[in-house]
Amino acid sequence: MFPVSVDAVAIHHVAGSAISSHAHDSGQLLLVSSGTVKITATEGFWLAPPGLAVWVPPQVMHAAFYSEASALINLQFSPAFAADFPQHCSLLAVSNLLRELAREAVRLQTTTTETATLELVARLIIHQSKCAWQSAGLFVPHGNDRRLRAAIDILKNSPEQDVNFDHLAQQALTSSRTLARLFVSETGMTFRRWREHLRIVLAIDRLSRGQSITQTALELGYQSVSSFTTLFTRTLGHPPRKYMELLHPQLADLN
Repeated sequence: MFPVSVDAVAIHHVAGSAISSHAHDSGQLLLVSSGTVKITATEGFWLAPPGLAVWVPPQVMHAAFYSEASALINLQFSPAFAADFPQHCSLLAVSNLLRELAREAVRLQTTTTETATLELVARLIIHQSKCAWQSAGLFVPHGNDRRLRAAIDILKNSPEQDVNFDHLAQQALTSSRTLARLFVSETGMTFRRWREHLRIVLAIDRLSRGQSITQTALELGYQSVSSFTTLFTRTLGHPPRKYMELLHPQLADLN
């Protein structure tokens, strides 16, 4: 059994912080304590609010954005450990035990006489993480085709707009038929479903920052709170308040 070590550090980012595209030699696990982190890679972007963590494998180019002041625990493991984890960015659920193990790793990091204990904590983190992988619910795929990406950039910049699909295709320098095909073949979703999914993920970012359900619904272009709640529930299996409560109890007090 090879030794396992972990570099653990608590980090803070101010609102609006952006880290340009880069890669690490180690595998990186970011546990979000407050705020949110958006990790963008070739395939798309992953949103991690409190209650979730995002895994970034070694040598994977990625960028990070923090929409508000955020606190995280950054755990970095050697490539040998990372081989047991997904070879693409992924989300995992953060149990109370995993959160406390991460905090203990940060504490032990500064105690050089407790390296054996730190290794034990690292192995427990590995075990807990393997049991906690999430579906791609908070992942928004980008696809690879330049025309599709042009359309997606437009939608991401104005998620509240009820975009005319034919006009969107013209802006992306392609036909409506081709753009519709690209959405399905490269994201696995129709245009309408992809746009709804984007709005839901952006809604979770806003709700994680303490924004009310009403304000979130209106800012993202929904005609009513009820229509937003219905779509949210159909997409994620729970209404907004319940979903945020499951992610992190402190996020449940939404108006």
